[in-house]
Amino acid sequence: MSEVPIVELLDWTRARALAQPMRTAVFVLEQGVPAELEWDEWDERSVHALARQGGTPAGNGRLLPADEEGTVRIGRMAVLGPFRVRGVGAAILRALLARARETGARQALLHAQASAAGFYRRHGFTERGGEFVEAGIPHVEMVLSLHGSSGD
Repeated sequence: MSEVPIVELLDWTRARALAQPMRTAVFVLEQGVPAELEWDEWDERSVHALARQGGTPAGNGRLLPADEEGTVRIGRMAVLGPFRVRGVGAAILRALLARARETGARQALLHAQASAAGFYRRHGFTERGGEFVEAGIPHVEMVLSLHGSSGD
């Protein structure tokens, strides 16, 4: 019954029509993030991972360009409710990390919702610093070295 998610990496022009409604559903409607905080200038400059399962849009995430130290930032990871705990988030994260490695990035950084920190730990991320609130939700900063690391 559970198919392997298919992930496509797209620019914002191509990803927007499907990514925007998914992010609105998860962040704005489900989690109560103010819409004005959800949309920013980074969407245009990021690579977007769009996951489908069984042909149906299931989730997305984005990869911001590397900074001068070679750190990329992963963000806006959103999986629609019916597709959670089915490998969609892991497939999105793997695709974004693979792209980061392809570009020569040295490290990946993200702000994980505290409730999702275990998911990122299972993929090799470690917490850096204490818990903080972002958009009204507890988060923790997490990092992953991309040197000599090949997978999830």
